[in-house]
Amino acid sequence: MDEPLRLNEKESVILGFVSDFYALLGAIDETMPNNSVLCLEGTSVASDVAVFLEQRQASERPAIKANTLWPKPRLFHLPLADTNLNDLRSLAENHAEPEIADHLMVYRDRSALLWAHDAGSGYVALSRSLPEGTIQRFHDALGSALRPGE
Repeated sequence: MDEPLRLNEKESVILGFVSDFYALLGAIDETMPNNSVLCLEGTSVASDVAVFLEQRQASERPAIKANTLWPKPRLFHLPLADTNLNDLRSLAENHAEPEIADHLMVYRDRSALLWAHDAGSGYVALSRSLPEGTIQRFHDALGSALRPGE
């Protein structure tokens, strides 16, 4: 069995803490490759959000180790192709952050590109495999929602 996907410290650049979940989704939308997948982990995902995500799940979903031990979280794999993320962002505007996700990851193939623990109120790390320009654009897209490490 394959190891669950994760972004370890040696492979990542920790940008700092993000204080705005919606700005985080916007930065992902602006900078992450269209052929990647957003994995959302949540324990209190709103029913309409869950239906939306289930209808658009990626066909291949690698194992990702959940960060929430209890209650058991749900994991949704949303391809960043087409209008998926833009549609999720529109839906998210009507919900509190925990109704969308507690943690999130962006991956492509079997490689983690982005990790956001406590999405919207925790640290964000990007893979060193991303081009430096992408990392800088992500940083810039977060703007005032990004705070130095705490």
